[in-house]
Amino acid sequence: MSEKNSIERGWLDALVAAELDRHDPAAALARLPEDVRAAGGSSTDLAPAARLLVARSLRLRRLEPVPSDSRAAFLDEVRLHVALLLDLAVLRGARFDRERRRTEIAACLAAALGEVDAALDAIPLAPVKADARDVDEALLAAERALAARFHPPGDPVLGLPLHPGLVAILRRRLARVAMGLHREGRLDPAALARHAAFADRETVLLVEALAGLLAADGPVDERARTVRQRQVAHLGLARTAAREARAALASPRPPGAIAAAAPLALRPFLVEQLLLARLRARIAGEGAVRYVDAFIGAAELDAPTIAAARVEAAAQHGDHQVWFEALGSGGIDLPQLAGAWEDAADAMVERVTAAVSFNLGAVLTELRETGELAELLARAASGAKLTAAERRKVRAQLIDLAKAVPALAIFAAPGGMLLLPLLAKLLPFNLLPGAWDRPPPGGPAAPPGGKPPAAE
Repeated sequence: MSEKNSIERGWLDALVAAELDRHDPAAALARLPEDVRAAGGSSTDLAPAARLLVARSLRLRRLEPVPSDSRAAFLDEVRLHVALLLDLAVLRGARFDRERRRTEIAACLAAALGEVDAALDAIPLAPVKADARDVDEALLAAERALAARFHPPGDPVLGLPLHPGLVAILRRRLARVAMGLHREGRLDPAALARHAAFADRETVLLVEALAGLLAADGPVDERARTVRQRQVAHLGLARTAAREARAALASPRPPGAIAAAAPLALRPFLVEQLLLARLRARIAGEGAVRYVDAFIGAAELDAPTIAAARVEAAAQHGDHQVWFEALGSGGIDLPQLAGAWEDAADAMVERVTAAVSFNLGAVLTELRETGELAELLARAASGAKLTAAERRKVRAQLIDLAKAVPALAIFAAPGGMLLLPLLAKLLPFNLLPGAWDRPPPGGPAAPPGGKPPAAE
């Protein structure tokens, strides 16, 4: 590993200290979106706010290519773990005490990474003050586990596209641990065991679903099989779960069987990860299309939930710069464009979710009749840069689309080009031959009935 990408002992303690130094609880609360503050109105039930915070933390806003500095990318991911814990503490409304917050962060990270003994030493079950050395040891235990499982970030060549899903599973587990600590004032070993078992089950199902997706268009060669076996061996699973993951990797069940075996609360997450995997790995075979369609069909989710999973998958896919280069930025320099994208990202995702959920059938009907728009977006998806005339044509056809589906006027409005990367990946959700001829799994959208809970 190069010096640039190496990681030294004590990095987590330094990162937490830096985040605590810059933390201003009042400013942090003011910065949180209104929907998160509203969801966190009850200091005893932070689950709705936690779900929103986790979802927002997973969306990629950067317009830069994949960074060559894997150390910086890894530290950014961990910084978001810490930010989630700080935001949950702010919503709880407790007075900010720097040492107490450091102790909570150390214990929650250690517990969520399976270092339970270290976590319980940092926050003892008995009402006694934690020893500073125990807090330091919890941070070191979490540091080792994070580095072993998540550094360098991403997945190996020929591996399963697991990394985004593993980060999501860790963040949700982290939120559960923190909510239990805030509610009870201590860590409950029985609850930590439940969280660990649930996260292991999520991971095994994710491995199986992605293994099936990658095998849908043909057999897996021996080299890829070896890479994936090594990948699964480093997931930090309990012994029984690790054995199940190896078996699922070697012989995944059909997609419908996996969907049926998954708890209802996990199915939107698995749909989201399958869609994200296809975007990230550019999996375009018909076998993969049928695999995802079969999984969605068996998941028994309503159309708005499926649409929301598609939006989240697109929002987590970090190739926005490619789209802006293809579609043109209108003379705006990239740093300015990146700032605008980051500022708009969360509000845009929620608005698009609502627009697509309520108008899915109408959107697909109009897009089938506006074939040239699909062709131009597909060209941009392949990396081709559109001419000025073609970009004007895209805007004109978006205006036509917005006339039929007024909720989508946000894409045709001034500045709407900032939203095109998301639109291009959502409509008709996969830009592949034949996509226009199939109705979306789940049928036409009905008024949203709310997502099934994404947490345990």
